[in-house]
Amino acid sequence: MGTPSVPPRTFEEQSKPGWFPAALLFGAACAVLRFADPWSWWALLWAPLLLLGLGATVYEWRLLARRRWRMAPLEWGLLAVSHLGLAAALVAVWLGAH
Repeated sequence: MGTPSVPPRTFEEQSKPGWFPAALLFGAACAVLRFADPWSWWALLWAPLLLLGLGATVYEWRLLARRRWRMAPLEWGLLAVSHLGLAAALVAVWLGAH
């Protein structure tokens, strides 16, 4: 009696987009920007967080394009939240410069 073999998962099935890291990074960057001056030594903290968030966003968009826009409703919500966090962080930096 043989056990049914499970077909190996393809790379596309293994690499599903997940917006948790991007939303977390932008949330942390926004929190730092909210409680500190953007152009103080705090830039050593928020600038890398923002760059990591941008990198995670680019990576997730590439995965999303490969998956042909198939995501769960929660992931669509996280997509919106992460992009709103990015916009809020960029506005905070822009307002801090003026």
